[in-house]
Amino acid sequence: MTKIKKHQLIFENELDIEVFGISSASIDYRLAWELNSKLFIQFEKKSEKLIVEDKKTKTDNAFSYYYYFDEESLTKFYLIRNKQELKLLESDKYFADYFFCLKNNNKYSEEKLLTEIRTINAIVAVFALETDELEFIEHLNE
Repeated sequence: MTKIKKHQLIFENELDIEVFGISSASIDYRLAWELNSKLFIQFEKKSEKLIVEDKKTKTDNAFSYYYYFDEESLTKFYLIRNKQELKLLESDKYFADYFFCLKNNNKYSEEKLLTEIRTINAIVAVFALETDELEFIEHLNE
């Protein structure tokens, strides 16, 4: 009798997402408008909230966000304020006022995107972040 070989398939749950930290004193709707104008997108504030569990207190925190889906390139854009209602979305990234996320980005190179965003007067700094360091990424389900 022949021995049956067993093969184990391992799938990695890799997300195709880019995240940029933005330092800006602007109010969220003003920054969304500036990004809309510069990148030719159309952010809209979502009525539902992004629910993220605080690992320290084990409570769920709700964060409002802006969203845009580019049907041509199938890219999803998110703009999320890091500090809302005295809570931080990512406490170890306290230096970022906002997170600008692109999911399935087929439209912009990182270099071009950073160059475009840095020309916005309301933005003090913009920098790429490592997605594996961010806990809220898995909650971007839109």
